[in-house]
Amino acid sequence: MKLFQKKERPVSARQEQVAGRIAGSILKYQRRTADYLNRKTVHLSGKARLCLLILFCAAFGSYCLFVLIQAFQ
Repeated sequence: MKLFQKKERPVSARQEQVAGRIAGSILKYQRRTADYLNRKTVHLSGKARLCLLILFCAAFGSYCLFVLIQAFQ
């Protein structure tokens, strides 16, 4: 049963170039952000990093839970 299969369309060389440039720029900004964050946290101990990770996960987990609850009210 082939109800939901997509037809494959060929990708042109120009589209490949554009996609490559977009991916390259995204990777460049990710690397720049990662380097910045590493410079800011290099002086923290392992316990401090773990504490920050737990706080970060708790904050965003709470926010996601809040958004889910608001969606059903």
